[in-house]
Amino acid sequence: MNVKYVAKNPTPVAQTITLPQGMPLDGGRLRSAEAITVQVPPMSVREILYDQEGMPVVEGCIQDLTVTVENNDGTPIDPHTSRRERTTIRDASGDRTALFMAQTRRVYPNLVVDDNRNIGGAQLLAQFSHLRSQRDNTTAIYSPAALNMTFESRTDSLYHAANQGQVEIRSIVGNGYNSANAIQMQVHNPGQQPVRVVVPQGTMVEQQTWTGKQNLVVKEDVWIDIQPGQTGNFPLPAFCANASAGSPNNDPMNLTPFIFHDMGESFRDQDSMWRTTDSRRGVRMG
Repeated sequence: MNVKYVAKNPTPVAQTITLPQGMPLDGGRLRSAEAITVQVPPMSVREILYDQEGMPVVEGCIQDLTVTVENNDGTPIDPHTSRRERTTIRDASGDRTALFMAQTRRVYPNLVVDDNRNIGGAQLLAQFSHLRSQRDNTTAIYSPAALNMTFESRTDSLYHAANQGQVEIRSIVGNGYNSANAIQMQVHNPGQQPVRVVVPQGTMVEQQTWTGKQNLVVKEDVWIDIQPGQTGNFPLPAFCANASAGSPNNDPMNLTPFIFHDMGESFRDQDSMWRTTDSRRGVRMG
């Protein structure tokens, strides 16, 4: 049976923490067999699992994240929260995709969604909540933290610049996955100064509509430079974020403010990402 160690990061920046060999676990009944270095998201915690021999289980998954707050039907969730919570959907009748989208907009009323500007996030949270609900045998809308995500806070990010009107995202197209150009993005600089922004590793890019196709997660930091009045086309390397969905095929997509975090080996390759997001199969996007 696995035991759990909780690494806490109360600061506003990501922290890299080394847990030493010989560290007491499970109230001192076990000691870690080897050292492990992990990254803990800002204002959050990271749960590290150890097996019965004290060996770290390096590949975590979303299902390892215990929900700590249960909300009543209709209770809003702050998308910036680091709490792992969910809001129960009391009436689960009707079409599941429509239900989860409507309830996500209800639970996250202030989340910016604008397909014309290619900015979103509600579709992503609805779909990931739908998938985790099936695995947890419930019907609920989850917080980003319960889905291994945080609301990114960088002021030099593309999402921040687009949301503030400093740049215009003209289009985002998803085509395939696990490639250097799985995402094609066109960005315009309407201002009079050069713009340099980043799409951070882990940035989630969602399908604009619920088609049963995959969302995508950016593999690595990508910096974008655009001169005043210019429009640029930028490829982004991305993994598929949902093994339980079809491959994007020239699909219109939206940039979201949500960052998916490394749970040990998540960004090593496509299979590792799938083990993090879809550790238990047998469920479908819809």
